[in-house]
Amino acid sequence: MISKSLINSGALALLAAFILLATPIMGVELEDPLVKPITKGGPIIRLEPVADGMTAPNWGTFAPGDARRLFVVDQIGVLWAVNLFTGDKEVFADLSGLLVALGVGGPGTFDERGFIGLAFHPNYQSNGLLYTYTSEPVSGTPDFLVPLGAPANHHTVISEWQVPEPGNTDSVVDPTSRRVLMSIGEPQFNHNAGALNFGPDGLLYIAVGDGGAGDDQGAGHSAQGNGQDRSNILGNILRIDPHGSNSANGQYGVPKYNPFFPDGVEPFGGEVGCADGVCDEIFAWGFRNPFRVSFDTASGAMYAADVGQNDIEEVHIVMAGGNYGWPVKEGSFCFDPNGAERGFVTDDDPCPNEPGMLIDPVAEYDHDEGIAVVGGFVYRGSMLPKLRGHYVFGDFSRNFGGNNGRLFFLNKKDLVKNNQFKKRHHKNHHGKNHHYKNYRGKNHHYKNYHHKHNRVKTSEITEFMITGQDGLGMSLLGFGQDARGELYVLANTTGVPSGETGVVMKISPLNPNLSMKFYTRLSGAEQTIPVDTPAYGNAFFKLNHDGTKLKFSVDMKKIENVIGVHIHLAPLGENGPIALSIVPNTAGFLTGGPFVAEPLNEKRFRVRGVAMADDLVGPLTGMPLAVLIDEIRNDNAYINVHTVENRGGEIRGQIQR
Repeated sequence: MISKSLINSGALALLAAFILLATPIMGVELEDPLVKPITKGGPIIRLEPVADGMTAPNWGTFAPGDARRLFVVDQIGVLWAVNLFTGDKEVFADLSGLLVALGVGGPGTFDERGFIGLAFHPNYQSNGLLYTYTSEPVSGTPDFLVPLGAPANHHTVISEWQVPEPGNTDSVVDPTSRRVLMSIGEPQFNHNAGALNFGPDGLLYIAVGDGGAGDDQGAGHSAQGNGQDRSNILGNILRIDPHGSNSANGQYGVPKYNPFFPDGVEPFGGEVGCADGVCDEIFAWGFRNPFRVSFDTASGAMYAADVGQNDIEEVHIVMAGGNYGWPVKEGSFCFDPNGAERGFVTDDDPCPNEPGMLIDPVAEYDHDEGIAVVGGFVYRGSMLPKLRGHYVFGDFSRNFGGNNGRLFFLNKKDLVKNNQFKKRHHKNHHGKNHHYKNYRGKNHHYKNYHHKHNRVKTSEITEFMITGQDGLGMSLLGFGQDARGELYVLANTTGVPSGETGVVMKISPLNPNLSMKFYTRLSGAEQTIPVDTPAYGNAFFKLNHDGTKLKFSVDMKKIENVIGVHIHLAPLGENGPIALSIVPNTAGFLTGGPFVAEPLNEKRFRVRGVAMADDLVGPLTGMPLAVLIDEIRNDNAYINVHTVENRGGEIRGQIQR
């Protein structure tokens, strides 16, 4: 006879086992997810002041064809044009009248809204177009409604503007030229992202945060989180054609090779484009607050820095159609939103209810190191050769209210193999997201495919050593990149959009005395289409100590009928415009055209001279000599010797350091 007590205890055990099997077990909260600290190393840098008197500079970029200036976005609504050689700044556009009142706790307090994004059109020199990302008061019906009918805190607005004379440095943005491309309802003041970038494909990419609040929960947030809900526009990176018109509002185009472009007929995009469960504009999804995004100018790879919740800050390489995890994951860790309490990361593996295909970051750090990642750029300048190919970024501050930002770089360079990303990122998804469909199984299968076939590496992080100071000593707000690939730090001393402590500082080497001597060998084999000639030669250059004079000597042998010797601007294997002429006198004959009237018949001769800023021609007319030197240091200049027989060039050589 079996006792009643035994029956009851057995039933309870079976019931407990059933509950355990039927209910996912949440993992343990990780108090210190990443134990290894970020240490200092790499090249010692100095921060060279360029401009000051701003409020909250958060993004800096160049206009195509304008190498002299850096255009800096100030959160309060001003677009500054900064002369990189004098530090003078001018108002290029004033959008302050469009913005919501900044300061969520009143004037002088923190805010994530404002003027937070800018991109110049690739053909800016011919069309004068640029695009802005602004936070504006609620007015009318936006193209994308706040999810679930929640009220809007503000509208994100993407606008096109025009500069009447883009080749004239006195010409500024025409305030009457505005064309609104799209508007997005935002449920809260924060997590606005804000990056605008033109990709190698000539299309406009727009980073949109999850809508705000915390843990991707609350009013205006889907049950699974906006980051995982492709039926609303929040928590995504978008891709549009600003010159297209197939969108529901007719103001932009939805590219047909977007990864989730639908079958069917126009219109696409907007709320109607989300009605089938996936918004047509989405390029990649699963983001919390991708505040800054940039493209590597060498590989075409898209880097995105996604600001974390309470534990992990992350850097991603973004691929078409990829799901980057939020809020199922924060960084490479599973995330528990924890109801009304503070969310946290866990030791789960895999994550409960994980949808699969989640792409982990290429680099991450926890909140022992900082509180909000600030994305930057892959360095492609010449002043810090050892840094070339490394992604430079940072953190807003070690702690709230500390104004102690940090500057980082990734230890590994060229995380994406050159050209591989361009091929797969932009050309492999013509209406079909096939390579994602082939990998709908376990998460690790997708990761392996992503890394193997797109040659993506992960990397650890190092903090810069800054000469004369222990750290940045300011709140890091953003980065800038000029036309020559040099980088700039944007910061202020308050961490909020008020005051006039905003500065622009150039990341420079500890020793500013860079290579002062350059040379090249000249031959017909170096022409883009090789020339069969016995002629050959070499050229030597030496810069004086203050960088104002470039002494040169060009020797040529077995060559006849020379009509011109020039320095052209272009990388190896490409042709480019004349920037300096050195025969017979420095630039002296160019008033009558690029070639001399009477050919030089000596079979062997040497040309010597000294070039200065006034001798620069073509795209460098009126610029300091330092601009030409930067082009040389960037491997972007060559000597070309023209003859009567080979008017396009007989012997040539790329100038080397």
